[in-house]
Amino acid sequence: MSRKPDKPYQVGYGKPPSATRFKKGKSGNPSGRPKKLSTLDPGVILDSIDNEEIVVIDQGKRKRMTKAEIYIRQLFSSAIKGDMKAARQVVEMAADYLAPDYHNKDRSYVFIGVTEAIQRFGPNWRQKVSELNALAGY
Repeated sequence: MSRKPDKPYQVGYGKPPSATRFKKGKSGNPSGRPKKLSTLDPGVILDSIDNEEIVVIDQGKRKRMTKAEIYIRQLFSSAIKGDMKAARQVVEMAADYLAPDYHNKDRSYVFIGVTEAIQRFGPNWRQKVSELNALAGY
């Protein structure tokens, strides 16, 4: 579709002068389409999830708690019921957050069950564990 050169170009509505229509090297959309921002920062997402407040019923009363608080309460109650993994986690958290003065990287806590204590120390395992705790300063 070539234009015939013998016909003069008519300037008017929707027909700008040909000299000013398209400049070489100049885009018709200089700002372009805006780039999509990536907001997938896992730390920010986890922090926002942990700090979400939900309403729970605790001992017959409605309370607002964060999800992190609910998780720690559940972890603590399962540790009390005898879950050794939960107990280890609670003690590690307590050592990190509640007693930073006493937290020493060289000192390690070892939690064992009754069966393992009997296997390690024999029938008088309670006395042996008490002696070891006294020597360690617990």
